[in-house]
Amino acid sequence: MSLTIFRTLFFCLVPLGVFILIKAIRMLKDIFNGEVIAEKPFTEKEIHFEVKKKGVYAVWQKGRLFRRTPVDRFALKLFSVPSGEPVPIDASVFRPHSSSLDTARIEMNRFFAEPGHYRLQIVEGSSVSLFERLLFELFPGKPVDYSQYFLQVRESRSAYYMVAAIPLFILCAFCIMGGFVAGFMAPYILTDLGIPFNP
Repeated sequence: MSLTIFRTLFFCLVPLGVFILIKAIRMLKDIFNGEVIAEKPFTEKEIHFEVKKKGVYAVWQKGRLFRRTPVDRFALKLFSVPSGEPVPIDASVFRPHSSSLDTARIEMNRFFAEPGHYRLQIVEGSSVSLFERLLFELFPGKPVDYSQYFLQVRESRSAYYMVAAIPLFILCAFCIMGGFVAGFMAPYILTDLGIPFNP
């Protein structure tokens, strides 16, 4: 085979890496920017919302940057309406977060829901671990204005999407950088590997 063909094969890794990168970004986008089903200020204590398709949903908190949020002072309970049957709601493991110039969002809880109506209730308790509560005490921020502190219910994806995205990012970096390097260094690589080629 000619050197040109080998170079072309190596450089083909670059668009493959770009394609993998786009897929990984789309996977994460569904986790961070799912459609908002409901949003209420913390002062209302209850959020009523409707789920139109079964799937994974997440509860996010949204507030001003550099403000002490009250997540260590409340817990969430989820009920099906009108039956009042409790729905399991779990703490978010990876705690994805997003921020802009003056606001920030962080995922607090996740749950699976069938189509129907639901009631999310704010009750006494804590939404964070003991370790996180200690951090709140060690690094207190300015008190939050509860009227400017919101809870959101958003469409989401399984946490496995985030786990799967990590090796995809590593693979796309290998393809893009490796494709460029191997393409330019093809003669030396082929020689070291003992692969015969035509100049």
